[in-house]
Amino acid sequence: MQEQLLLQLVNLVQNLSEDMQWMKQEMHELKTKVHKQEEDIHWLKEQMKENTAMIKAIRDNQLEQRSLQDAMRHEIAHIRGEMATKQDIAYIHERLDYQLGRIARAEEELHMLKKAN
Repeated sequence: MQEQLLLQLVNLVQNLSEDMQWMKQEMHELKTKVHKQEEDIHWLKEQMKENTAMIKAIRDNQLEQRSLQDAMRHEIAHIRGEMATKQDIAYIHERLDYQLGRIARAEEELHMLKKAN
């Protein structure tokens, strides 16, 4: 009877030893998986930092582009304000026509005076 108990005890210890080996192997696999996940998490964090930096750079560039566009709009508005309007051009042409007419009459009178002398 004691031998049977001893034999059962030995079997239990062997089973326990096998279970412990299996648990050690499982723990090792879990540690490997956790280490891999930690590396992946670290990589993801680095990628997030890079993406955040890129987004900030893009945003800053957009702000700079908007500032340049605003400056260009103001400059165009200023130039348009300085440009002659259609009415201004029509008035200038009218004045030029008048002056050319006066010059032509003066030249004609000079020509007639030269002819008469």
